[in-house]
Amino acid sequence: MGALIEVLAASADDCAAAARAGADRIELCSSLGQGGLTPTTGAARIGALLSGLPVMAMLRPRPAGFAYSELELATMEDDGRALIDAGAGGLVFGILSEDGRVDLARCRRLMSAVPACREWVFHRAFDLVPDPFEALEELVSLGARRILTKGQANSFEEGEELLLALRERAAGRIEILVPGVRPHNVRRIVHVDGFDQLHLGRFVPRRDPSNSARPGIFFGAASKDSEGEYEALDEDYLRSMRELAKA
Repeated sequence: MGALIEVLAASADDCAAAARAGADRIELCSSLGQGGLTPTTGAARIGALLSGLPVMAMLRPRPAGFAYSELELATMEDDGRALIDAGAGGLVFGILSEDGRVDLARCRRLMSAVPACREWVFHRAFDLVPDPFEALEELVSLGARRILTKGQANSFEEGEELLLALRERAAGRIEILVPGVRPHNVRRIVHVDGFDQLHLGRFVPRRDPSNSARPGIFFGAASKDSEGEYEALDEDYLRSMRELAKA
């Protein structure tokens, strides 16, 4: 009943929380503040075991774009094999050329390097391509299972028209996974527009008190004002969103 819920997770603990909240599938990343990077194999293995859910693991070796060097691509190949061996149910990637188009040759190379992968998902790098309909056809030809896209926008509302057009063009040949889901729009996304796969996650701050004896010490520029604090999946929020989407 209702839409399939894919939950964003950054740790094995998040995977367990996603399962308790009623998720159907998990996307596992590290460094969510940078848009999501490749997670550890340990997080993938333990997260899959704890949750009992399909865990889709991100392949992204660095932030800031999707046109990768030869060494970065080799890193993605190696990470992909290790993540599948660790128990990931599929891999999430996006490789573009410098002009922003889908880099078909490198996508094929990556997919060929990890033949055991059952599901390939093209992530929001799709939202940068100059011609989304051409890119959709290319990803169908590659054999990608689904596309994560906000309709080349920063919110569902801005991208809604294109999302509907992409789903029509896809015609069941490739799945459209919709992010940007919020309490105010989930009913429209599912019950009006009829999208059947949602990608969501919200995180809340948690304290690690081990710096209490030396609170002025920090270990990176980004954590200068928040050392001793990290983010964890908001299980209660996800449970409430699931109820709205599954109604």
